[in-house]
Amino acid sequence: MNRIFPDSQIIRIAQTASTNCYLKQLSETENLTEGTIIVTDNQTQGRGVAGNAWESAPGENLTFSVILFPVSVNASGQFILSKVISLAVYDFLSEFVSGVSVKWPNDVYVDDKKIAGILIENFVAGDNLTKTIAGIGVNINQKRFFSDAPNPVSLRQITGKTYDLDSCLQLLHLKIYNRYCMMIENTDELNSDYIQHLYRFGKPSRFFVDGDYLNAVITGVNQYGMLEMTTTNDERKAFGFKEVRFVFDSEKTNLQQH
Repeated sequence: MNRIFPDSQIIRIAQTASTNCYLKQLSETENLTEGTIIVTDNQTQGRGVAGNAWESAPGENLTFSVILFPVSVNASGQFILSKVISLAVYDFLSEFVSGVSVKWPNDVYVDDKKIAGILIENFVAGDNLTKTIAGIGVNINQKRFFSDAPNPVSLRQITGKTYDLDSCLQLLHLKIYNRYCMMIENTDELNSDYIQHLYRFGKPSRFFVDGDYLNAVITGVNQYGMLEMTTTNDERKAFGFKEVRFVFDSEKTNLQQH
């Protein structure tokens, strides 16, 4: 399929604290069409996974949320929505640059730098999801970053080009639709693509777990969204969100100097 969500809207607002919060409140009072987007030029309290802040200069990047109604998805398998959205962002960015990957659970990187963050909020009734609100921030035209985030990057910094944000939003909306259709029609392909494009999959890496460092290789992600890895001692481990973090080369250098 190669068309956008039928009858979906793109609702533009000048400023809001959080597009996820705005869209959630709107969905409680309005009969929104699946795929409807809230996009803003200035998100003042953007959030990431576990409440991390998201820096975005007003008018320079994509900051938006999209609503989906994946009512056939069981609550225990809700991580598949993270795969849908992160792969859609991967597809979008791969139109412009190489070296794109999905860093578990759903950040998107170019090489070792973070170019996009995603916040997935799933709503459950009984055993199944009722709706999903996905907040997406993609660094497009920002030239400098001022927060203490260790490794941000934008398309403009990588390519030296300036991009039309409306065109970027339309293209990314289409990529979300295509990956959402894949979830419905070919889940195996979606799961395979997520692993294929996973940051540092199959490569010896260093992690920080429970106050200590761990050398291991990522071997997969289970149906509950837990990161699976094998240590140098051939131990198999699985970690949930915020139980493990990557150690980057700059951090390794600092450790060696101390």
